[in-house]
Amino acid sequence: MAVFYRGAGVNTYWHNNDARISGFIPLSSGTTATVNCLMDHIVYGTVSSPFVSLTRSYGVAWDYAVNAGRQRPTPNNPAYVYRIEISNPPPINLTLLDPIKFVAQNLPSALDPPYQHDGMPSFLLGVVDPIGNVKHRSAPYTQPPPGGGASRPPNLTTELEALVKALRDAEILAVGTIPASCITARYPIY
Repeated sequence: MAVFYRGAGVNTYWHNNDARISGFIPLSSGTTATVNCLMDHIVYGTVSSPFVSLTRSYGVAWDYAVNAGRQRPTPNNPAYVYRIEISNPPPINLTLLDPIKFVAQNLPSALDPPYQHDGMPSFLLGVVDPIGNVKHRSAPYTQPPPGGGASRPPNLTTELEALVKALRDAEILAVGTIPASCITARYPIY
């Protein structure tokens, strides 16, 4: 049995609709799970997708529950972290995807336009935490001598951002409905 978590911020859909009753249903369950759809889901937070985001980390789910709602949780109106247990093999019509593997299988060859960045090593701190480390994300890239070219932030591709965010969030994506029977707890968070 694999254990996953999902945060539900105050006044979000899964805060107002108890998944212990309905299960987790993706908003666009009929959409094909393509790599571009997966990257948009992770990078841009696209909710109209065939995916339900899960995490292996209670801490990530807690952070999402506290910080991703439309208002801060309180004792009278808590956010929630759901605990989800999925058997191996998973229930029928449910597939789990590791976004790192899925994106990596679709990366270009080393001679094609790169998915990597061209910034300093600290640039990745800005990808992991774009608000707290904005200076690393927006610092001009270092140019080879003699320099003098146009100043711009380092190149950040959708592929790289999806890989980094999936690692940061210990993310696993479910394709299909997660049955209510897999949801074993809903913890109030405030």
